[in-house]
Amino acid sequence: MAKDYAKGFYKSQAWQRCRAAFISERETIDGGLCQHCGRKRGYIVDHIVEIEPGNVNDPEITLNHDNLQYLCLECHNTKTFQKHKSTRDDLFFDAEGNINKISPP
Repeated sequence: MAKDYAKGFYKSQAWQRCRAAFISERETIDGGLCQHCGRKRGYIVDHIVEIEPGNVNDPEITLNHDNLQYLCLECHNTKTFQKHKSTRDDLFFDAEGNINKISPP
């Protein structure tokens, strides 16, 4: 689901045209396979550099084919939800009892 600040962009004609052109390009290149796993057909045109409030109006981010990838639903969900995932192994309680995340080495 698009975040509130990006809903207008995703409904825009510019995005609809860009998305259709990108899918067509990918279909010509490899039949529209997922650019990550290469096993399934792409399902979602995904922004590599994610759209945020500060760049939602920047066509170099939002409409640039070099910033897009065609992903199957499984690869898209893995990418999207990976950044929100944490495990018990990377959490600890500090001296005050607050939950903290272990910083990567």
